[in-house]
Amino acid sequence: MPYIAANLSSQPRPQWRWRLVFLLGVTCAILHATVMRLIPFGEWQPDLFSLLALYFALYANREGRYLPCLILGLIRDFMSLGLLGSYAVLYSLLHKAAGRARLRLDPDHFLTSTLMAFAGTFLVNFGYHMMLAISGDGIGWMRALMRCLMIACATAPLAPFAFALANHGLARLGVPRIAGGYVNV
Repeated sequence: MPYIAANLSSQPRPQWRWRLVFLLGVTCAILHATVMRLIPFGEWQPDLFSLLALYFALYANREGRYLPCLILGLIRDFMSLGLLGSYAVLYSLLHKAAGRARLRLDPDHFLTSTLMAFAGTFLVNFGYHMMLAISGDGIGWMRALMRCLMIACATAPLAPFAFALANHGLARLGVPRIAGGYVNV
């Protein structure tokens, strides 16, 4: 038992995790509810929640990546008119997939972060449509496929810049990077 306690205490404690998750989640909710509705994106509206969940899945402290993704999913669930808990489940699955992809791909590279954002955003949105279709509220498979592709195409180019900006902002706040390139949030 002392061995476990020694190993747990040697891990750096995450800094500012819940403040960041709550403030950024509420900020995304406000942006999606107000600003994004005013700008005529059409079907090309970027998915900021999926981008934020992907950031936490790729860069957050390894011991605490699951809960921020789950909380962001719950915040988004309260904004949507769909099934409660569906985005929470999808962002939890995104966390698992991104964690495994991070072992093989470098998220700091421009192309890989763009591809991971495209795949993650597409899978989350298409998974949400599948849940709606199962409950009888879908919009049709072809229309859903095109809509999910458009949302993923609008979100993916933002990922490298958003991730670099977030890493820079956290470094300015004094949040250190820990072993493996993870940010201690």
